[in-house]
Amino acid sequence: MDYLQLKDAALLIGFSPEGDCVYSASMALGDFWKVEHVWDCPDEVCRMRLQRVHGYLFGNSGELTQEFVNVFDLATGYYMSGWARLIDGTYRQDAI
Repeated sequence: MDYLQLKDAALLIGFSPEGDCVYSASMALGDFWKVEHVWDCPDEVCRMRLQRVHGYLFGNSGELTQEFVNVFDLATGYYMSGWARLIDGTYRQDAI
């Protein structure tokens, strides 16, 4: 199968409650696991009104290795719930 040019990369898109894009980033996959993200700071989540982040992680060959959605409580800025689907089909959903 031919994959797109996104290789060894993370693509992140954040949305407000109204569905407006309030955050987007792309980075090397290794950096994704190392850096602090805007959603790691509750004050930043509230300031941006970042309610939902969709993430797509691509492997070395361009295959989608993980897709995830994180949902945040805009009153506190903290993680509320989310789900992830891995390359092997595993699906995980959680809520706090």
